[in-house]
Amino acid sequence: MEKQTSRIEAFSDGIFGVAITLLAIEIGIKEYEGANNSNLWQKILERWPEYFSYFNSFATVLLIWMGHNKIFKQLKAANHWILLANGLVLLIVVLFPFPTKTVGTFIGTPAENTAVAFYTGFTGTITVSMLILNAVIWYHKKLLVNQEKGIAFLTDMMRGQVVGILSYGLITICAFYYSRFALVLTFAMWVFWAFAIRDNEDELIG
Repeated sequence: MEKQTSRIEAFSDGIFGVAITLLAIEIGIKEYEGANNSNLWQKILERWPEYFSYFNSFATVLLIWMGHNKIFKQLKAANHWILLANGLVLLIVVLFPFPTKTVGTFIGTPAENTAVAFYTGFTGTITVSMLILNAVIWYHKKLLVNQEKGIAFLTDMMRGQVVGILSYGLITICAFYYSRFALVLTFAMWVFWAFAIRDNEDELIG
């Protein structure tokens, strides 16, 4: 059976692209009175929380997209339920700029702990949506290109996602007490996801 998920993948890629664009669109310094070379540098440096949150979120979205790409390579077709589960993933991903902007705005303020907890909790929510997508595909395993290989891949992915969800839950609790440490842990999650979404065999990504 010919692979029939090209339109879904193209649409999904477009949504991921929009999400990444929205992450960066708020970064910038508005024109202000008395601007000069020295105080502009100061203004640029003062915006470090926004740069931090952008790079952190960009890496997260990139790894989610990589995992999404690998998941759909296992499918030869999609049904109603897979489309809905995929839509849930895209819905949450495209909202990611909201917690990203929130954490970038409130780092260094009395609201920092809540902002970081919101950010880490939302990241965990994205992982939950990916787990749901994998579970729906696993349930409709007849739509896999290769059932044996596809089920093994999805099982490994879901195992990693459960670990990721539990990790983000603990990081979110940590954020209420040690917000900066929680942010450092979100960086550490990059390494985890880089290995969690890796195939057992090297492959070309198209």
